[in-house]
Amino acid sequence: MVRRESRARVSGGRPCAGCGRPIKGGLYCESCLEKFRVRAKVQGERMEALKTNALKKVAEDRREVIIMIVNNDERNLKLTSIILERNLPDYKIITANNPLTAINTLISREVNLVVLDADYNGLDMLRRIREDEKFKSVPVMMMSGSTRREIVADVFSLGVQDYVSKPCAPKDLVGRVNKLVGGKEETSTPIVAAETQQPKGSFRILLIDDDIFDLRQERETLKNRFPCDITTAQSAAEGMRLLENGGADLVLVNLDMPFVNGLKFLSLVNVNARLKNIPVIIMTETRDFSVISEINKSSAVGHVRKPNFSENDLTLVESNLRKRK
Repeated sequence: MVRRESRARVSGGRPCAGCGRPIKGGLYCESCLEKFRVRAKVQGERMEALKTNALKKVAEDRREVIIMIVNNDERNLKLTSIILERNLPDYKIITANNPLTAINTLISREVNLVVLDADYNGLDMLRRIREDEKFKSVPVMMMSGSTRREIVADVFSLGVQDYVSKPCAPKDLVGRVNKLVGGKEETSTPIVAAETQQPKGSFRILLIDDDIFDLRQERETLKNRFPCDITTAQSAAEGMRLLENGGADLVLVNLDMPFVNGLKFLSLVNVNARLKNIPVIIMTETRDFSVISEINKSSAVGHVRKPNFSENDLTLVESNLRKRK
């Protein structure tokens, strides 16, 4: 500093704060100012690049399809994760082994599907999700090895997009997950929403019932009786989507379903110009005269008693199928 000041005095100016050269005014000489300008430009370009990369990362995260598996059994958690990671490489699979981690993940990330297991506190987690305004619309798949009707009823009352009975083949699980998050149809045959290989000249039946046990029984009865291709759905919304995409020769729909019941589904079919000529049979367990009378007044071609179809019920199904030929 002493040397800079002495040089500046000798030349009759003050020293540059950067290099010590004598200058007439200001703190820095032109050479130092130019260096600062270049440095500022480089730093600005770096900041812009960082900002651009950050925005790209945010955009990529938004496009990223995230599937979260929640299970407090480490073995089942790891097994499910491996199956999905190996078969769905385009999706990001994350795991949580407790409700707190799962909730924190839902808060911090945009999860496209939550996979729960009713045998390992899945019902409690499902209740937490549905009770929170932020998460109640998040799609949920429930897995379970239980055959207890009350558990199945609880699951569907809380709202799930799919219910998978265990044991489930890995190919079926992958297909159903892929359908939920990617909108792609399964290439394999799922346990519930099943489609049989359609023989030449067979009938196409759409069977809609929210009761998984009744659905299986009804499907087997029809399959054993008629040469038919049976598509199943567990809600009116799913049934309508399948009907619009693939059509059917006959629809059997359960009367008592949450949100949209059988008669409401029938009215939706009637207002659709492409679907209104498809015959619809209402399935019901009731013997209430007023309910039966309401069905008879509707445009349904008849009603059958579920889940054990009588011979008369099967005759009604057969006669309406024959009319479609």
